[in-house]
Amino acid sequence: MWAIKGIDGQPRVVEVERPKPGPGEVLIEVRAAGVNRADLLQVAGHYPSPPGAPDTLGLETAGVVVEVGEGVGSLATGGSQIPGADVLGVGLLRVEWLGRPVVALLEGGGQAEFAVARADCCLPLPVSGRLDGFIAGAALIEASATAWHNLVNLEPRVLWDDTGRNGFVPSAEPYGDSWGYPKSFKVFVQGGSGGVGTVAVQLAKALGAKVAASAGDDERCAKLSLLGVDAIADYHDPKSFESAKQELTDGRGFDLILDVSGAGGLATNLDLLAQGGRLAIIGLQKGTRAEINLGNLLSKSASIQGSTIRALGSAEKADLVKDVGEYVWPLVEAEKIRPVVAETYSFAKVAGVHEALAAKTGRPFGKIVLVVD
Repeated sequence: MWAIKGIDGQPRVVEVERPKPGPGEVLIEVRAAGVNRADLLQVAGHYPSPPGAPDTLGLETAGVVVEVGEGVGSLATGGSQIPGADVLGVGLLRVEWLGRPVVALLEGGGQAEFAVARADCCLPLPVSGRLDGFIAGAALIEASATAWHNLVNLEPRVLWDDTGRNGFVPSAEPYGDSWGYPKSFKVFVQGGSGGVGTVAVQLAKALGAKVAASAGDDERCAKLSLLGVDAIADYHDPKSFESAKQELTDGRGFDLILDVSGAGGLATNLDLLAQGGRLAIIGLQKGTRAEINLGNLLSKSASIQGSTIRALGSAEKADLVKDVGEYVWPLVEAEKIRPVVAETYSFAKVAGVHEALAAKTGRPFGKIVLVVD
C-alpha cells in the first residue's frame, strides 16, 4: 500500500506493507487525513514516533473500517466489548464495525492507504452542515482533542454547571448539567488562525468565556471575528496585545492563554496573564529556549504548563477521545463549532502542503486536509 513518510527531510509517498489490526484495534481504509505541524517536525527529525507506533505520518485519519482485531465489539448480544465502544455505538457487534465510517486519533500512520487505530480512539464522523463527514472528521479530531485537553481537562477552574446557563457545553449526562467557565473568565488564543486555534476559540466561547486571539494580518483578523472572537491582536504589532488586554479585561489580564509560539512569545504571554492565570503551551513555533522573569510569574501566582496529546497514556487518550465525542461533536452538529478547512489536497501533493505550512507568510487559515482522489 502507499503511505507518506519523511525521507531526507521531505515527505514522500512510498510503498509499505499493509498493516494488520492487533487486539483492540481496527484497520481503516483512509478517505481523508489532517495535516499538522507535528508532521513537519517529524519529517525534520525533531518529533519521532513513540515506540511501537508507525514511522509514517499522520496523527488523525477518517475512513471506513475494513478489518477488526481481537476483542473489538461483541460476538453476540451481551458479549464483551472494547472500552468506550458506547461512544461509537452502544452494543456494537463485531460485524457491525465492518464498513462503519469513523474518524480516529492516532500515534502515527494516518496519512496512508490503510491505517490501524485503537478502537477506543475512534468516533463516528461529525455532522457539520453539508461538509463531507470524512473531511470534517479529519479536520477536527486532533484539534478538538488538543483544545478540550487544555481548555477543560487541565483547567482547574472549569465548572460542572447545573443552572442551564446558555452557552455552556451540553452534557450527555442527565438533568442537563454542563461544563463551563466561571463568570467573567477570559481566554487568549495565541495563533488563533491555525488548525487548533480556530477550534479553540470556538470551544472557549461555547464554554462561556470572552475570547481574544492573535493572527498575522488584516484578513486573518477579520476571519477570526467571524468565528466570534471578541478582541483580536495582530502579532506584527506588539501594541495590539496590550490593546486587546485593555479592551476585553479592563487591564486585569487573561485567566488562560493557549499558546503555540513557545519561547518567542513567553514574555508577552506573562505580561498578558491575570492574577492566578495559566499559560498553556502546546507549540514551539518561535523557539524552545527563553529567559523568564520569575518575579512576574510569582507576583501573579501564575503557572506555565506544557502538554502534547501524543505523550498521553492509552487510557488517558481513550478518555479524551470519548470526551470529544460526548461534548464537542454535539457542538459541531449544533454549528457552535465549525470545522475551518483551509484547503483540501490529494495525498500526492503532500510536499507542497508542508511547504505552505512551513512558510513564514501566507499560511493557511484553519486546517489542511489530504483526501483520496
